[in-house]
Amino acid sequence: MANQPSIHGIILGYCIRHYREALQKDNPKWTQHFVGESAGLDPEHYSKIERGKYPHTSFITVANIARTLDCSLDTLFEHYEKELANYYKNRLDDNDGD
Repeated sequence: MANQPSIHGIILGYCIRHYREALQKDNPKWTQHFVGESAGLDPEHYSKIERGKYPHTSFITVANIARTLDCSLDTLFEHYEKELANYYKNRLDDNDGD
């Protein structure tokens, strides 16, 4: 069962979706359904991961998704860290104006 979305799950999903959609630009087969099944997941479950509905997706699941997307875990994690840092920086910047 999905938990309440958290910023970590939302950003992870955003990063995964970014790589899938980049592949989909060149080949329309890269749908959520295709990636989910190729990674050994129920396509609905994969869709929820992309939408950030699972805040604590397991390492093995993320590794299977990254492998399916032909994206290294290092690259995916670097993208995730960058997006997370941007999120916190923007929150701080927004609070400085108060």
